[in-house]
Amino acid sequence: MITEALNRQFAAQFDRLAGSADATARRIAAFEAFAATGFPTRKSERWRYTDLRPISSAELDFTPEPPGDELISRVAASLEQLDFDAAAPRLVFIDGFHSQALSRNIGAAGLRVESLATIAEADRPACAHAALDGHPLATLNAAFAREGALIAADEGAAPAAPVQLVFAASGQPGLAAQPRVIIDLARGAEVAVVQHLVDIGPASGWFNAVTEISQAPSSKLTLYRLQDHSKVQFHTALMRAELADDAKLTCGYFDLGGRLVRNDLDIKLAGPGAEADLFGIFLASSGQHTDNHIRVDHIAPRTKSSETFRGIIGDAGRGVFNGKVVVHRDAQNIDAQQSSDNLLLSDNAEIDTKPELEIYADDVKCSHGATIGELDEEQLFYLRTRGLADNVARNLLTFAFANTVLERIALPQLRERIAARVAAHLPNGEATDKLP
Repeated sequence: MITEALNRQFAAQFDRLAGSADATARRIAAFEAFAATGFPTRKSERWRYTDLRPISSAELDFTPEPPGDELISRVAASLEQLDFDAAAPRLVFIDGFHSQALSRNIGAAGLRVESLATIAEADRPACAHAALDGHPLATLNAAFAREGALIAADEGAAPAAPVQLVFAASGQPGLAAQPRVIIDLARGAEVAVVQHLVDIGPASGWFNAVTEISQAPSSKLTLYRLQDHSKVQFHTALMRAELADDAKLTCGYFDLGGRLVRNDLDIKLAGPGAEADLFGIFLASSGQHTDNHIRVDHIAPRTKSSETFRGIIGDAGRGVFNGKVVVHRDAQNIDAQQSSDNLLLSDNAEIDTKPELEIYADDVKCSHGATIGELDEEQLFYLRTRGLADNVARNLLTFAFANTVLERIALPQLRERIAARVAAHLPNGEATDKLP
């Protein structure tokens, strides 16, 4: 059941949230929908392995004040160290608020990159107003969201540089950012988007995001997301995508930080020939819980999906992978592959993996598999006989396990940065950096 404190916040701060009459009605409807169910509990099969009580019982501020000049300067200094592509358009958000001073929109033919706060409700794509049934945390986002990003590409647009979205947490405790991201690609458009989630201090709030994607026929979207929160931050996110005929989505998720992390991916292959390629790496050490929950609906014939996720769990960390593929009736000639491979680095590490297939057609090629294992002692012995210290040998093998997925990142600069961050998050990560 919804907490009284959250109810009071929504009522007290409603004037700051409300927009047009239609927007106000949607906020109220979203909050009422959330209030009817409250936070999901482990009694629900979809939340069986993830307990949200650390979030639901926390004292959180859903309507914080915008960042001041001093905080913007601190974030600017941090961004200089991230080595972003100087030719790429960039939107920066601090504690959920758009920072015009740190953003840049370098012109590209047929590409629109803007803050949602500057766009009238009537001018937003239809997918921005899609119902969020079945996703309680997303309905809470719809009730409280004030800012976000719009990325829209015209027919045939193909900007060379990826769009950069940076979401920075200041480290101020108890803030509950609720951003929205809308991606709308017209026919034949090809766009790459990179989401960076970083904390410039030991943030102990909640980042709860919704990304809505609409792809017209023959469009191509490449989306990479690096989640590098501090280990005390809560993170929940829903990404929903609907793909028309021959559209293709390539999505890479990389989760390194966070105390409690839950990613929901909801993909609808609605047009014949649509394809979704989903892959990712997640790391969880002591005190961390990371849950990837994926559903792919093959609604149209000749659609294809691939899911490849690898988990690295150390100390008393816990990981969860739940991938479900649903092949709808009359959706013939389907190709769907799932792979969940996991490496446990400690006797106290835990992984729950549950790949699922639900098939209502007969002309399909579907498979799923899951593996859970430890580092190979023979390989460790071989590396030690070649002069490597035990911790270096272990990290080298662990990184090699992750690198199989990292190699699929098509942007070289981003691939190097994510690889470096993965190496740094491994046990004794500083030792890995010293390898020749």
